[in-house]
Parts: sequence; C-alpha cells; structure tokens
Amino acid sequence: EGSSEILKSGMIFQIDIIPGRPGMSGVSCESTVLLADAELRDEIRLKHPRLWERMISRAAYIRRELGIRPGEALLPMCGGAGYMRPFMLDKGRALRLSR
Repeated sequence: EGSSEILKSGMIFQIDIIPGRPGMSGVSCESTVLLADAELRDEIRLKHPRLWERMISRAAYIRRELGIRPGEALLPMCGGAGYMRPFMLDKGRALRLSR
C-alpha cells in the first residue's frame, strides 16, 4: 500500500520466508511466483497444460493446507511457496499456521 511501483502481468517474483527467534537461527525458504492476469492464465492453460496443472495444484495446496489465500493472479511456480520445514531435510515434519 502506498508504493509507486507498478506490478504487471508476467512479472516473476522471488519470495522468501526467513523466520527467526531470539537466540536461534532460522532457516530460509525461497520460492517463486508469477503474476498473471486472466489473459496470461488462459495462455498458459492452453499452451502449457501440464505447467498449468502443476501451478493450480500448488495453489490449491497453499489454500487448503497452509491457509494462505493468494489471489487468482498469483501463480506459484515452485512447490515450496508458502511452505517451510523447520529442518529442511526432515521430510516428516512441516509447520502449519493455525488461525
């Protein structure tokens, strides 16, 4: 809010989750999202259906399991968007924010 920056469809953003607590170092989880208007979403869906399905599946996971509600114009390009394991190599544990 209040930024003079202009966001446009087709822009790709790196997003980071870097939690920390006093006296404890955190882990970093980086991921990528695509900003896509309806026209670009339709183009991806028609020209690259497998890519589209992966993005939609990731977005559904983020909404359902992580409780994060990105707008339909924000498409996750990686499986780690919004997801962080406290012990990145421990595939049996993950954090989920409960509201």
